[in-house]
Amino acid sequence: DTRKNIRETIIPGNDNKSFDNSYQRYKFIADNIFEWCKDCEYVAIEDIATHAQGMIIDLAEFEGYIKMSLFNMGKKVRLYSVKTNKKFFSGHGDCDKIGMYQAFLKWPHKMPSISDLPIVVNGKKGTKPTSDIVDAASLCELLRFELRLKNCIIKMSELPKYQQEVF
Repeated sequence: DTRKNIRETIIPGNDNKSFDNSYQRYKFIADNIFEWCKDCEYVAIEDIATHAQGMIIDLAEFEGYIKMSLFNMGKKVRLYSVKTNKKFFSGHGDCDKIGMYQAFLKWPHKMPSISDLPIVVNGKKGTKPTSDIVDAASLCELLRFELRLKNCIIKMSELPKYQQEVF
């Protein structure tokens, strides 16, 4: 079902059938992450959701590997909690995937086009790959705003109160 929504700019990595084991899959994903980040000074990562279910141990090991590798590559790694990202982007730290999707559609700054992807209709799990793109784009915006504040390009007073509370 997800494969029909894949564009040439979206690399599938969650299809376990394409790999003999989880380590092959993780290596594939990691290699792509490192390639995408090779020219980046800063990298934003959503910190592990401690209440997540399923393969949390494998995910934690993999995310630790990614964080440590990026750090060893000299990247400035910024970790944001799920609630911080949600509050910054939607105004509510406990919003669901539908709330994040709606915030994405209303976001006043340029965002990647997702018009050819399925709309998000599931509040808890979201709709792949749309929800994943929304989450990634919101993290990029959070980092972008943090760096703009840090470099005095914008002032804290220019942000809405809920975003001020994040910083």
